[in-house]
Amino acid sequence: MEHINLPAAGWYAAPHAGGEQRYWDGAAWHDPAAAGQATPFLKRTLTRRTGALVAGAALVLGLVVGAVSGGAGSQSEVATLKAQVSGLQSDVAEAQTAAEESADTLASATAASDAMTKQRDSATARVAELEAAAATAKAELDARAATIADLQGKVAAKDAAPPVVEVAAPEAAAPEAPKSVYYKNCTAAREAGAAPVRRGDPGYGSHLDRDGDGIGCE
Repeated sequence: MEHINLPAAGWYAAPHAGGEQRYWDGAAWHDPAAAGQATPFLKRTLTRRTGALVAGAALVLGLVVGAVSGGAGSQSEVATLKAQVSGLQSDVAEAQTAAEESADTLASATAASDAMTKQRDSATARVAELEAAAATAKAELDARAATIADLQGKVAAKDAAPPVVEVAAPEAAAPEAPKSVYYKNCTAAREAGAAPVRRGDPGYGSHLDRDGDGIGCE
């Protein structure tokens, strides 16, 4: 069999290990423990995964170029090539799954961020309402305080004013006592226009009231 170009030393999916990562030193495969590799390939970061995919592609390319340049390869080489391709396909599928999961995570995070933004806007609007209500209440309190201050000023002014002295109104002049009137008889009372003369009227006398009913010269 003619010489086949082999890939450079590095970590590749080994066909004899079911596609698991093994170290290729350029001539033989080595177990991860013996090579000091304790972390499985699938648990590495996405950058190292990409590097492994590139390395695997380089291995496949090297095998293909070697097979073309050296003629028909052996059956084991073909099996190795198929195993490498299968391993790369598996890694690509896992990378696609990880990308889809990342997209789902990003969508969930975006939805959560939108919900938080709505809550923040609602809280901001509520704060504005409370501030407006507080301003209205303060204005009402200020108006009431001004009214109270005005009333207190009026009360103080009244307390400081001199007391009002009430001046008694002059008493009305007592009516003049009626002059003494005497009617000799009812004829004289009638001539004076005083008949009938009642008890208490000027000129009343018992000689004018013969029946004693209090009315004279009836």
